[in-house]
Amino acid sequence: MKKISILFLLTLILGTVFVSCTKDISGPVDMNYIEGKWNFNKSTASSSGFTIPYSTDYFKNEDGCTKDYIELLPGGIVKYGNYKPNCVFEERLGTWSQSGNSIIISVTGSSFNGTFKVASLSAAELILQIDGTYDGKSGTFNLYFTK
Repeated sequence: MKKISILFLLTLILGTVFVSCTKDISGPVDMNYIEGKWNFNKSTASSSGFTIPYSTDYFKNEDGCTKDYIELLPGGIVKYGNYKPNCVFEERLGTWSQSGNSIIISVTGSSFNGTFKVASLSAAELILQIDGTYDGKSGTFNLYFTK
C-alpha cells in the first residue's frame, strides 16, 4: 500500500509540473508561422487600460470587398493588398525583416510602414502592435490578422 501511495504522489507531482509549464514567448518569432498570407480582420486601440475598436483609412476592410492582407514572403518581400472604395484593388510591394519579436515593414507608396511588435502568433492568427500617439493620446494600435 505504501508503494501505491508513493507512486500516486509521484505521478501527481510530475503531472502538476508538466501541466503548469508555459511556453516562453520572449524568444524570437518562429519564421515558419509568420511567413504567409495574413488577411486583415480588425484593429483596436489601447490606452490607459481601455481597448476600443479603431479604424483608419488604411487599416480597415471596405464593406462588400475581399479582405485586405499582408503577405510575408521568403527573402524579405512583402505584398500589401488593399481594397479601396467600390472594391478597387491595389497591391503594393515592399520589404520586411525580423528583429527579435518585432517585424519591420516598409511598403512603397503606402502608409503601411513601421516596426510592429508581434504580440501573438500562431499558425492561424497574428496580432501586431505599434505604439504611438492617436488623436492626441498615447497608446497602442493592435492589428489582428488571420490565415
